[in-house]
Amino acid sequence: MKNLNYEASAAEKTVFRKKLKKIENYKGFGTELISLYLPADADRSTVTAQLTEEMSQSSNIKDQKTRKNVQGALKKIINFLKQIDFKIPKTGLVIFSGNVSETRGKTDIKLLTVKPVRALETKLYRCDSTFHLEPLEQMAEPGELYGILAIDKNEATIALLRGKKYEIVGNFKSRVAGKSRAGGQSAHRFERLREEAKHNFFKEIAEQMNSAFLPLENKLKGIILAGPGITKNSFEEEELMDYRIAEKTIGKIDTSYTNESGIRETVNKSDEILKDSEIMKEKKVVQEFFEKIAKNSLASFGQEQVEKDLESGKVENLLLSEEIDKLVFVYKNLKNETTFEQIIDSIKEAQHKHPDNAELIEEIDYIEHLMEKAENTGTKTTIVSIETEEGEQFLKSFGGIGALLRYK
Repeated sequence: MKNLNYEASAAEKTVFRKKLKKIENYKGFGTELISLYLPADADRSTVTAQLTEEMSQSSNIKDQKTRKNVQGALKKIINFLKQIDFKIPKTGLVIFSGNVSETRGKTDIKLLTVKPVRALETKLYRCDSTFHLEPLEQMAEPGELYGILAIDKNEATIALLRGKKYEIVGNFKSRVAGKSRAGGQSAHRFERLREEAKHNFFKEIAEQMNSAFLPLENKLKGIILAGPGITKNSFEEEELMDYRIAEKTIGKIDTSYTNESGIRETVNKSDEILKDSEIMKEKKVVQEFFEKIAKNSLASFGQEQVEKDLESGKVENLLLSEEIDKLVFVYKNLKNETTFEQIIDSIKEAQHKHPDNAELIEEIDYIEHLMEKAENTGTKTTIVSIETEEGEQFLKSFGGIGALLRYK
């Protein structure tokens, strides 16, 4: 049954966006990539009948390689649905399967699944040269949006903080002259020209902010003004921003820079202003992890140890860097019909040796694999970005895998 009121966690949303980004990069050489959207209440017999019919129709495809790849993808989907006994999550399930090899003539048929972060309304089967992602992409937008302006008299940078990642909208240089005036110019005229140039610069920046932020007005939770000195105050006092944007100003931060480093500095210094945002909640959890590790207290790290703690139910909060690039291959033993898993690094995937007498059922992102284990033991998961100093340190020093424990 559909769960229309289901609210995905921040971790689930992060993994969801990561998977979509990966899947959108796959391309087929023909109409060989299959997208199957199954709402929670999809009827098993109807779906099975449709897939059987598609398998039959595929025999009419003239190109031998295309026909073979489409049939291979359909077979993987049918076997996967049998393997999970058609147990579809409450928000639905989307299955992607097809030949994603970048080399023409070579076959690399993958099967990937996505659990929607909201209840899926669309039932769809599509065979194309790309996977069909539009219904999922509409679910992927981060719920939290903040605008940031870092400005001084010489430069300004506008950015958008989407969830835990900032995106530079633009960097702008001013034409405001320095304090030393050219020879023969009166001090009064020189100062007037400087003020005029500053006003024009402020006006340009305000127009850029209006253009960037007004379309997002209903989703924008706040604007932060940053930069060294009082320029940010002067900019606000000139009241050049559209009133709908200006009224969303929630604070000012002193920073040393006004380029991208200034944006990053703003995020790192905005603990109080952004205390309820995803990125600050993440920073707080990682800082707690560092403190407990330093005291040899209730924390652990490393793939082997954390997996062991997770299995025994010790983990209260599982910390995973979004940069972890491992995969879990789920195989079916063709001799006894049992399933088993292999964990490999994505960069080693091409050299990975397929086990004998086994069929690859599904490819799962390692992060999602651990999150499912965490859910089964009532464990919370925090996905750690690398947008903060803490996130970078967590990845470099601890391999991006850690845990806050209930007990030792």
